[in-house]
Amino acid sequence: MPRHSRHRYEAICEASPDAIILVDADGRITYANRRVVDLFGYEPDELVGDPIEVIVPEASRDEHVTKRDRYIDDPETRPMGANIDLFGRRKDGTLIPVDISLSPIESDFGLEIMAAVRDVSDQYALRTKYQTILEAVPDAVVVADATTGEIVEMNEKTTDLLGYEPNELVGKSQSILHPSTENARYRDLFEQHIADEQSIFTQLPDGSDIHVETKAGEKIPVEINAHVFELQGDRLIAGVFREVTARKEYERQLHALHEATRHLMQADDREEIARLVADASKTILGYRSTVVRLADETHLHPIAVTDEAKADMGDRPVYPTVGENPASRAYDRGNLIRYDDVRTVDDGYDRGDVRSALYLPIGDHGVISIVDPNVSAFDPSDDELASILSVNAETALNRLAHERTVERQNERLDEFASILAHDLRNPLNVAYALLEGARADHSIAELDEMGRVFDRMAGIIDDVLTMVRNGYDVDAIEPLELGAVVEECWENVATEDASIRVDSEGLFHADSRRIRNVFENLFRNAIEHGGQTVSVSVGVSEGGFYVADDGPGIPETDRDQVLELGWTTNDDGTGLGLNIVLAIAQAHGWDVDVTESESGGARFDFVGARTVHFDDSFEADT
Repeated sequence: MPRHSRHRYEAICEASPDAIILVDADGRITYANRRVVDLFGYEPDELVGDPIEVIVPEASRDEHVTKRDRYIDDPETRPMGANIDLFGRRKDGTLIPVDISLSPIESDFGLEIMAAVRDVSDQYALRTKYQTILEAVPDAVVVADATTGEIVEMNEKTTDLLGYEPNELVGKSQSILHPSTENARYRDLFEQHIADEQSIFTQLPDGSDIHVETKAGEKIPVEINAHVFELQGDRLIAGVFREVTARKEYERQLHALHEATRHLMQADDREEIARLVADASKTILGYRSTVVRLADETHLHPIAVTDEAKADMGDRPVYPTVGENPASRAYDRGNLIRYDDVRTVDDGYDRGDVRSALYLPIGDHGVISIVDPNVSAFDPSDDELASILSVNAETALNRLAHERTVERQNERLDEFASILAHDLRNPLNVAYALLEGARADHSIAELDEMGRVFDRMAGIIDDVLTMVRNGYDVDAIEPLELGAVVEECWENVATEDASIRVDSEGLFHADSRRIRNVFENLFRNAIEHGGQTVSVSVGVSEGGFYVADDGPGIPETDRDQVLELGWTTNDDGTGLGLNIVLAIAQAHGWDVDVTESESGGARFDFVGARTVHFDDSFEADT
C-alpha cells in the first residue's frame, strides 16, 4: 500500500463528520480529530498516546485486545463487529452506541489503523424499540433479508418453536425453516411473500398445509403472516409463524364429529346411539373414560360404558333422574357441569381413581359422563367439543323418537284407512247395486240424485285413502309424456259429455305414481264445478305445465284459498282434493298459481317443473 503524507490524512480527517482515530501497531492512539470531543468528551491531545481500550467499555477490554491484535496481524478494510451492537466509553464513564469502520493505512510512521466512529444513538434507540416489539410478539418471528433470503434475526419464541439457537440460524437461508425435501415449493412461497409485501399464508397453492421443520426433524403445521419493511436502509421481511397444530386437531375433530353424526342419524335404536356416542367420545375426542346413560321415567341407566371407564370406576350405578349426584343434576337442570376434581362431591357414589369430570345432558334423553384420572384435565375447548357431541346425540335421539311417533301414527292412520275402506265401501257397493236395480225398473230424478251422492261418497273415500296411504312424498322422478298421462287419468274420471285436449305436447319430469293424483283431482274439480259438458285443456308451458277449463272459474278473491286444506264451496265437499294437488306439487319442488283461463274458467299453472316441448324436429323415444 503506497505511503501518504501524514499531514494529508490529518487534513482529511478533520473534515470528516465522524470521529477519526489512528492507532499504531501497538494499539496506541497516534491521532484523533476534533469530533472525539463531541462523541467521547475527550480533547484530542488527551487520547494521543493512550491505548485504544481507553474508549472501550471495561467489560469488553480484555476481549478487545485479543481481537485488536488479530486484526493488526491481518488487516483489511471492513466494518467492526458486524451484526452485533458496539458501544464506546465516554470520558465520564457512560456508554454510547457506535458504528465503527476499520481501514489499514501506511503512513510515515508505518502501519496504522484508522477507525471511523459514528454515533448511532438514534438508530440504536429505534432498534431497541424494534427488538422490544419483536420479543413481545407471542409467536415465533424470523426476520430475513428480502433480497438474499438470509436470516438476520429471530425472537426467543422461534427457539421455543424450532429448537434452534439464534447463532444456528442467523446467516442461513430461510429455507432451513421448512422441510428439507420441499425446498422448491417453499422458495416459491418466500418469493410470493416478497411480491405481496404483506400477506397471510395458511396453505400452499395446492391446498396442502404449510409446515416448519424443527431442529429435531419434526414437522409442525403453521400459518405465516409476512410483512416487508425497511430498517436502517435494509429491505427486510418479517415472518410471523403461528403454530396451528391445535387448530388442525380441532378441525379434524369437528370433521370427524360431522361424519359420526351421519352414523348417529342412521341408528335404529337408542342403545345403538348410546354406543356410537361413547365410541365417538373415545376415538374422535380422545376421552377414554365415557359413560352414556339413557333415561326412563325415573332413572338414568348406564347403556354404553367404555372399557377405560370400567377400569377407572368399576361397574356404574343407575342414578335417579332427580338427585344430588352430578349426572342427575346435569340431567335435571339441562346444563353442562365440569369438575376439576370430582372428589369434592360427597354423594356416596364410588368413582375410583377419577379426578376430572364432565357431565352433559342429552336433552330429555339422558346424560354423557366423561372422566379423567388427572386433576383439571378439561378446559373450555373440551366443554365445546363435548357439547357438540351431546347436541348431536340429542338430535339423533329426537329423530328416532319422532320416527317412532310417526310410525305409531301411521299405524293408527292405516287402521283408520282400513276401517274407512271396509266399513264405507262395502255398504256403498251394496247401495250402488240396489241403485242400478231400481234404475232398471224406474227412471226418476231421485235415483239420479242418489247416484251423485254415492259418487261423491266414493270420491271422499278415494281422497282420504290417498292422503293416508300414499302421503305426498315423491319417489322416482322420470320423464313422462304429458299426453299419455293425461289420457290415462281422464279415462278414470271423465263423463261421456266432458272433453279433454292437449294444447302443447311435451315431456315433463315427475313421479309417475303421485302425478296421477294431481290430474285426476283437477279433472274431478273441473267436472264438479263446470258440469258434465266441461272442456278441459292441458299443455306444456315455459318452465312448467298447466290445466285449464271453461267452467265458471274461481273468483279472484278466492284464488289464494282454494288450495288450502278444508276449503270448499260445496256443502258436501271435503276440501281435500285441491290441497292434495298443492301438497304433491310442493313435494316435487313446484309452485302452483291459480288464475283465469282464456275462456273464463279456472287455470292451474305448475311453475318450476322441468319440461321439454315437442316440435316437428323432436322424436319421442320412450
